Amino acid sequence: KTKFAAITLVLASGLIAGTPALADVTREQVKAELAQAIRTGDMPANGEQSRKLNELYPHLYPAKQVQAGLTREQVKAELAEAIRSGDYMISDSGQKCNEAHPSMHPVV
Repeated sequence: KTKFAAITLVLASGLIAGTPALADVTREQVKAELAQAIRTGDMPANGEQSRKLNELYPHLYPAKQVQAGLTREQVKAELAEAIRSGDYMISDSGQKCNEAHPSMHPVV
């Protein structure tokens, strides 16, 4: 496990150091991010390209906190505005209602 963590730390620090936008990240920040990724299982599983440890073994890691989404009233308001403006898809073609029927909706 220590060898895995050391290899991961080297790779993570190499990737971050090679990224110009993240060049100001300190070694301590990288270590803290790695420790958090190990603790939460937010690391690629060995041999798995697209799955993380917390996805393969959810019972071993704490559940991710769900961020609050829109309220019911906000969703209803957005839907009413989309219907009014015709800003919604009418078919699998990707065409919006206000594009297919411009005379039925106000000019955007």
